[in-house]
Amino acid sequence: MDTELQQVIRDFKAYLEQEQRKGLKAVPLSTRIINPGKKTTAADPANSKTLEQLHQQFANCQNCPLGSTRNNFVFGEGNAQARLMFIGEGPGFDEDQTGRPFIGKAGQLLTKAIETTINLKREEVYIGNIVKCHPMKDPGQPALRGNDRPPTAEEMAACLQIITRQIEIIKPDIICLLGRTAAQAILRSNAGIHELRNKFHTLNFAGKDIELIATVHPASCLYDPANKKYVWEDFKKIRDFLKKV
Repeated sequence: MDTELQQVIRDFKAYLEQEQRKGLKAVPLSTRIINPGKKTTAADPANSKTLEQLHQQFANCQNCPLGSTRNNFVFGEGNAQARLMFIGEGPGFDEDQTGRPFIGKAGQLLTKAIETTINLKREEVYIGNIVKCHPMKDPGQPALRGNDRPPTAEEMAACLQIITRQIEIIKPDIICLLGRTAAQAILRSNAGIHELRNKFHTLNFAGKDIELIATVHPASCLYDPANKKYVWEDFKKIRDFLKKV
């Protein structure tokens, strides 16, 4: 058998094994009509393999104190060739328990907003955080809910190389920054979230100009439902941008 074909098979097998670990039971048949002039959201085995290698490289990371208090390293998940990527500040209780990003109440709200406003499924996008371990007010009580805090500048600096590399591998067309902490870290700004949101910013990652838009963190919508209008406005901008690109 041709060696190139063998490599393709090995890469695809590695991708399927990764998806099985995430709970995949079967490979669905797609009914989507693909526009050949646009980047598709089909999974790329090579991208998946590179992401998995990055995951393994940092899975036991101890570059900051969070590494010694976490239950799980929360790398990120989703389509390795996603056109849209979401970046939050860090895992919370539910994420720390499961190793998956944005699966608590805020994550459920995010998933619903992605599906109803942008018209994409959660598995079609990629979701990650600045820091990969749960920042806790009291690290001695990891089983305590509500024990969350924003990551420190030092913690984010230790982890920023990972999320930057994820962006470079995935090469999304647009990134949505969820909340003030993530927006300030990626955009290198001290401005508040309402100054940063509702507009596009452009940054270059590994030679590709990528559009970024910030919005309020989904968790803030749980505390104040009035904030949902900001997410709705910003997600509509994302939806319209993806239609044009």
